[in-house]
Amino acid sequence: MDELPSADQVKLPRSSKGRRPRFFEDPAIDQVMTFFLELMTEVAVVRERLDTVERLLETKSSITRADIEAYRADEAVEAERLAWRNAYVQRVMRMHAPD
Repeated sequence: MDELPSADQVKLPRSSKGRRPRFFEDPAIDQVMTFFLELMTEVAVVRERLDTVERLLETKSSITRADIEAYRADEAVEAERLAWRNAYVQRVMRMHAPD
């Protein structure tokens, strides 16, 4: 089975081409929704990083940024984080859930 490339091996384009997609008649609503979803993403990333710090501090009395960057979650931790993310998205987006 082929190995997937690491994050530092993948090069993504820095700018998108074409027009931005529109989902609402009013472009301001699209802007607010984009802001909202980007903020949700940032909160999830901060929460995951905090979880990493907490887990490292449970095993060591002090940690460095290098410890945080080197941390790799095992399958159980990934499963916990996935469950949290799913609950988070459902909780925040509850008004937009399909009927």
